[in-house]
Amino acid sequence: MKAKRSKSLSPEPSSSNEWKRPKIDESCEKNGKEIYPNLLDLSDDVLLNIMKFLHPQDLMALSLCCQRLNQVSRDRTLWRKVDFRVMPMMVEDLEKYVHFLQPLTTSLAMRGSRPLEKHGTLSKLFLKVIAKVCSQLKELIVEDYYIDANKIQIIDFPETVEKLSLKGCKLCHIQIDRSYFFTMDLHMRSLTCLILSNCQWFMPHSLLVISKIRNLKELRLDSCHSLGECVAYTSLATRFGFKTLEILDLRDTALGDSEICCFSSTKTLTHLYLECPAVLVNTESNNHLEQQQLLDRPGRRRAFEDQNLVQIIIEHGFENNSERCLISDRAICALGSYACDRRVVDNSVPGGILVEEDRRIFNNPNLKTLVVRNYPLVTNQSLVHLALNASNLEFLDVTGTAVTKAGVQTFKGKRPNVKLISSFDET
Repeated sequence: MKAKRSKSLSPEPSSSNEWKRPKIDESCEKNGKEIYPNLLDLSDDVLLNIMKFLHPQDLMALSLCCQRLNQVSRDRTLWRKVDFRVMPMMVEDLEKYVHFLQPLTTSLAMRGSRPLEKHGTLSKLFLKVIAKVCSQLKELIVEDYYIDANKIQIIDFPETVEKLSLKGCKLCHIQIDRSYFFTMDLHMRSLTCLILSNCQWFMPHSLLVISKIRNLKELRLDSCHSLGECVAYTSLATRFGFKTLEILDLRDTALGDSEICCFSSTKTLTHLYLECPAVLVNTESNNHLEQQQLLDRPGRRRAFEDQNLVQIIIEHGFENNSERCLISDRAICALGSYACDRRVVDNSVPGGILVEEDRRIFNNPNLKTLVVRNYPLVTNQSLVHLALNASNLEFLDVTGTAVTKAGVQTFKGKRPNVKLISSFDET
């Protein structure tokens, strides 16, 4: 009677010692000729360990070779974390892999090809099958696919996921009067990470819905170019939501000081990533003469200049749209604690006024990582503030800003435990 192999290597070997294949030497001789081992001469355990290094596409190809390889390639340990992103996958091709997936599949990642709109459209039926087969799915990564909002709503995604990524996806037929993420907080109660990088369709009013997700710890909105000048939405979202948010990525967005100041009330924030949009950086570099005139305008004076950067002191408000999208010292100085105005207790005392003691408001007390790159309006003032008030800071990147070499050295002297990256670092 032929021994039946178990479904997994863990915690016991899939084959008993009685039925293990004999060990094969590196080479053996038969009739005076050297014979090298065949793939099928290896035991199931060895085959399984080899297959752990293969991509899902390779596993499917092996499964078509013979019955034995088909059986081994379906082992549940091979399909717990499945990543198809080694190459673009059409939805029709993905459906062929459904019968390989297991109830214990916890992670599923796939990547489409957005130029192929007809064949790269995500299927509602596929999501439904995934939710049914992978009953314990915790991570779903869907990149560069077309999503028809008329056919697929946010509630069609598996409700068990803790991490959802729609990076690079294009959403069409969006409803104007309602956010695509409507009721997401009720449908995905376990969601802790939401990645919407390079989603050009993301609108600012969706911040209100996303802020309601109770357990959300990580939010990435980098390269969402429609995200800008949304003070009202940001203010409401940060005041009443984002109670557990720790990681926030706002690189390559058009947000300005007012929006970043709103996020200063998020006390759980530990990692904040800010970087000036490339289009603004290129505009600045391509219009050197205009920039020179900007620096020489009344009300702005040069404080320091060398071969790398020019530090300027801003004494007046912003005057054009591009400047409103630039983050300045105002936003950075809103991070960390600061002394607030003291309340007058008694002003009836002859010859004096009695005021209360200094009070400090702690904003972002847990901030550990801050990246603020390529903003010409961020100066040494930000370094001074962070050195005094960001007590838990561990990593700071101010590359491309208007900080000076002296300011960097002073910061390092006051906070030697902070890893500081700037334009003055030796290469």
